[in-house]
Amino acid sequence: MGCPHRPFAGPPPELLREIFSFAASSSASYAVDYEPFQQPRELEETSRFLELEALRLKTCLALVRVCRLWRTLSEEFLYQNVRIVSSRALENLVRGMQRSAAEEESEGFGRFIRRLELQTKPTHFKNLTNASLPFRLPCPIPISKTPTIGFSDLLRCCPRLEILVRPPLRFDADDMHFWDALVSTPIEGSRPLCPNLKRLEWSESDLDTRFFGPTNGKRLSELVAHSPNLRYLFLSSDRPDVLSHLPFRDSLHTLRLNRSHYHSSSRPVKGIQYRMASGATNLTNLVLHTMIPSTMLSFIDAVGWQLRILELMFAPQVTYSSNQMHRILSRCPNLEELVYHLGAPEISPLEAFQHTALKRVRLRINPEDWFPSKHVVRSQFEILAGPSFSQPRANIAARHF
Repeated sequence: MGCPHRPFAGPPPELLREIFSFAASSSASYAVDYEPFQQPRELEETSRFLELEALRLKTCLALVRVCRLWRTLSEEFLYQNVRIVSSRALENLVRGMQRSAAEEESEGFGRFIRRLELQTKPTHFKNLTNASLPFRLPCPIPISKTPTIGFSDLLRCCPRLEILVRPPLRFDADDMHFWDALVSTPIEGSRPLCPNLKRLEWSESDLDTRFFGPTNGKRLSELVAHSPNLRYLFLSSDRPDVLSHLPFRDSLHTLRLNRSHYHSSSRPVKGIQYRMASGATNLTNLVLHTMIPSTMLSFIDAVGWQLRILELMFAPQVTYSSNQMHRILSRCPNLEELVYHLGAPEISPLEAFQHTALKRVRLRINPEDWFPSKHVVRSQFEILAGPSFSQPRANIAARHF
């Protein structure tokens, strides 16, 4: 007798998951450690990137509707990279994660979220009560004082979150309401709410201070305190004392600093003290997007001895004078590597200064972004081969294009 007919069972789940990963995985960067020449999010995420992300989501939604098995396998890719663009979307997401956790008696679909980005929609100047806002009134739009979702609620639903991105607050009424819902209540919990958070990208400007006062800074400090394994902090802020209140951990390896350049009328803070003895004792990488204000030099004084890599981010409009380079490099006596995009920023010769520990200078030229003149290229190499660096041959030989 022949074998009874059996329907085709299909490929095994392991193979299906591998196939789904090619069509449904997000192309967003999941790097949680330092990488040289890493572009900011707004430069990496082009219109083409956003089109691919939209197509990816469409593919994921189609896969989860096929059958129970396909839903189980594709949910991971659907939620691995989440962008929240409004208060309603925030509430719907958190309520959905809470409901799925209760129904499954587990962590729910929030366990799939690896990267979370808050508010990325385009700017719309609407629903504002004063055309000159926020320059005349401290709280120019009506902000709800009864938020339904706070940071604690969101973070509890994402126990395996590894990357959190907070783009700059936009001059838009919806953005103000959205962020108010998150920062109005403290981040609370007896145990760390972000045990797996390894990379935090946090942008703030004078708008945050004008609309929310000190609450934005408090949430940042609480978030760092609830992230015991944070390895990479990308901080864009105009507050001169922003680093003095952060409870750094010894897990932090990379600090990336930028400024919003949204000029505030407030006076600079003087006499800031940075005590790092029990803080970021393993901080070795410092990335600068712009020239740091003089108040930040006290921070470099506190951590400079342990820095090994200094990167000057791509910035064609910035020139580091001889005095500025001296003030930074002299505070980093054990620096081993200098990283920057050749000619952007432009560096000036260091007079009467020699760095004895620097072993390598890593350079990059990308003609699509920036192509410096021959004069700039020649002057940069003359500086690197000059008396300011003790090993010019090693420096020049180590360049990368």
